[in-house]
Amino acid sequence: MWMRAIHFATPAKTFLLMTAMTAALGPSLRAQPAPIIRAHQTEIGGFVGRTFGIDQSGVMGGGNICYSVLKELMPFAEFSYFPSIGRTAAVTGIAGATASFHLPIEDFNFGFHLRIPIPKSRVIPYGVLSFGAIHINGHTEQVTFPDALNPGRFVTQALPVPASTNYATSFGGGLRYYATERLGFRAEFKGYKPRGGIGGQPIDQALGLFYRATGGFFFQF
Repeated sequence: MWMRAIHFATPAKTFLLMTAMTAALGPSLRAQPAPIIRAHQTEIGGFVGRTFGIDQSGVMGGGNICYSVLKELMPFAEFSYFPSIGRTAAVTGIAGATASFHLPIEDFNFGFHLRIPIPKSRVIPYGVLSFGAIHINGHTEQVTFPDALNPGRFVTQALPVPASTNYATSFGGGLRYYATERLGFRAEFKGYKPRGGIGGQPIDQALGLFYRATGGFFFQF
């Protein structure tokens, strides 16, 4: 009986101790200040992530600078670098032909974040819409097509493709977490819709709609 009493008393003591600690810390936890979200603040941050929606996922990274003209509205400028987006796509105008390639891309865009403040919360969701250009560096495509002289066989040739710059709209959303008044962390999901062409092919054929998921940090002042 004595051992059984100790067995039941220990959880009871633990429960009472946790209750006392919660009661003691509760006011201080509730009193934690909400993040400073106001107009006329500058935010500088960096991020890394991966691309999706294409044949091969790849690592990417970048940075941006934001300025809050209103508490909710933050225009921004951003640069991203995609070292290698791999694809295999059909070649327009040649039946049965495909092109395999890796696209090194640089993205410059301008737009705005629309923050949604939550009272007494350090987590702030936001939407993003931006407009800019993606610069696709010169690269070599491996084009495979049916051999007209040998039915059933294929020929592969290297085709150099010059650099090009294309307009792109990007859109998405994310979450900001304000660890302090100056330092925070951000997670974001964003889609890109480029237009134009690459090497004489429609850009939808070579790249099309693609996405990125990123995480990073920021400083505000």
